[in-house]
Formats: sequence, structure tokens, C-alpha cells
Amino acid sequence: MSGAAGLSEGTAVGAAVRMDAGIGDRLGATLATPGAGGGTGEGGRAVAEVAGSGGAQPLGNLVDATPAAFAGAVFALFGLGLLVWTAVRARHRRPVYEGAAPVASAAVSALVAVVSLALGLWCFSRI
Repeated sequence: MSGAAGLSEGTAVGAAVRMDAGIGDRLGATLATPGAGGGTGEGGRAVAEVAGSGGAQPLGNLVDATPAAFAGAVFALFGLGLLVWTAVRARHRRPVYEGAAPVASAAVSALVAVVSLALGLWCFSRI
């Protein structure tokens, strides 16, 4: 046994999707691992065969898209919140950042908000 998790070198880590048999039976879903036979899709990708869905659907896109969607939501919400905060503070002639020049702090805050919104949109475009 050699490897980080005590696995042999020939074992594929992270390639299989596993589900407790009892839960899978209750949900009516059968999950297959790549190379395990009839449940693999084209190119050896894992697929989920859900009862009543009319066929198998690839799991790879969902697994790859989840972090991008989460990061996009975080960046977009932060950017939107900061932009609204900056606009409200500037409209009331209040400093955005205490102790800094009002114009400079509003400009820097607006720039950071726009960059954050752009990063959020970029993450969403990767889905």
C-alpha cells in the first residue's frame, strides 16, 4: 500500500460515484461507476438512471458545474451588494469608507463591485 489514502497505485480515486444501496432503492435511482458495465455512458462517463426519467443522464456536467455556479453566485451577490451599498452611501453624501476621501472611497468601492460582478458573470459563463 502506497499512496496518500492508503490505496494502491492502480486505484482510481474520485472516478466512482457511490451510493448506499438502501438509499438508492428508496429513491428509485441506480448509479453506476465508470467501467462497471451497463451503467456507463459514452466515453466511460458515469450516468444516473432514474426511474421514470426516460433514460440515462451524464453526471459529469453536474459535478463540474456546481463549483462554478457557487463561485458565480458568491461573486455576483457580493458585487451587487457592494454596488448598492456604494450607491446609497454616495447618494446620501456619506463616506463609503470612514477616514478616506469620499470620492476616492466611492470610486475604489465601485471598481471592486464591478470587478466582482464581472467575475461572477465569467463563472456563470463556464457552466
